[in-house]
Amino acid sequence: MMVVLSGQPFISKAQFFDELSNPQITVNLQHPPGLGIKVKKIAFGPSAGDCADQIINSIITDFSNYDLEIIDRANLQTILSEHNFSLSGFVDQQSAAQFGKILGPSALVFVKVMRCHTDRRQATADEKRHNYETNTDYYVKAYYSYTKVTFKVSVQAVDLTTTRIFSAQIIDDAPEYYIKSYEGFPDYPSEFEVQDEGFKNITQRVHQMFLPWNEKRAVYFFDDKKGGLKEAFQALARGDINQALEISKTNLETCKNSADIKEKILAHAYYNLGTCYWLSNDFDNALVNLREAERIRPGKITDNTIKACLTGKQLAENMQKIDDKANFQAQQTEMEANKKADAENKATLKNADIIDLTQKKLPNSIISSKIKTSKCTFNTSPDALVELTSAGVSEEIINLMIEKASEK
Repeated sequence: MMVVLSGQPFISKAQFFDELSNPQITVNLQHPPGLGIKVKKIAFGPSAGDCADQIINSIITDFSNYDLEIIDRANLQTILSEHNFSLSGFVDQQSAAQFGKILGPSALVFVKVMRCHTDRRQATADEKRHNYETNTDYYVKAYYSYTKVTFKVSVQAVDLTTTRIFSAQIIDDAPEYYIKSYEGFPDYPSEFEVQDEGFKNITQRVHQMFLPWNEKRAVYFFDDKKGGLKEAFQALARGDINQALEISKTNLETCKNSADIKEKILAHAYYNLGTCYWLSNDFDNALVNLREAERIRPGKITDNTIKACLTGKQLAENMQKIDDKANFQAQQTEMEANKKADAENKATLKNADIIDLTQKKLPNSIISSKIKTSKCTFNTSPDALVELTSAGVSEEIINLMIEKASEK
């Protein structure tokens, strides 16, 4: 027969007291970039709309704190102009491929601000107060002045590595500040301060599109003196995850082999060890121990931690997929570059090629035409000239080789 208190099973009540009596720790769940790509270089195309330049500058400032190369917008225009390209707000796959050849593996970003509008308003409210001397209530009038800035921003990205063009992400934000007074309406909050709050929020959203980001989540960690669990908590509080893990392993063995240890403490020992494995990014061992804790003593704390661990495992797998994809693309790019270099090298005329053509009795006119229409890398040092002459290369061809070499 299950004992019920206040309409809830006793075990849930026990978990309720666990929540009150046990400390929490903060864990970081690392989310992969929202676009699912990994970039090292970012270029910003032409912007449009009010506040666009300020938003882009805020994004660039944020990106500069990470291992990202930012192509300055002025430099981007210079680079593209040198290749006779003009950059507009629209990029198709053909132009994306061409830009990728020029800029290399990178992302091209377009920011368009569709709305950046400031509203101001005023309002009053009657606030209830209490006079303790007379034990009576009374009201005072409060005056509020509000400043609100409404943003609607479109952010589109082009992955120049794969020429994938992402749909525009629409970011809405509407920060609002107020100033309160009891002596009439105060001045309005600064429009620029409210805008800065919006820039910060938009930048955070764009950050999450292109870069990994951390979500802080609080989880419980049991610190029972019985079984030595408090020692593991103290190690974790010092930031020593490895020591907390080793102590938690010992704690579990102690609890499993002690006749006087209650199931509650045993469940806590499994739970703590699972949490330490989680913090060490060993998700499989974490889930084994957390689920054993759930089996022995089910409840909200363990259930929520299992869910958070599953989320962390999925995020880590997603991040690994992005890393694997990026590594594969880097290898493909390197292979293509090596093939191109090999092909160029084979197509480049060298001294040995001229000697070979001469010894095969090709006419000077054909050899001369080949030199004039080919990429050449000739060695015209004194020793090389002697070698060419000895091999029967004519004076006419040698002079042409010297002339071609001097063009560099």
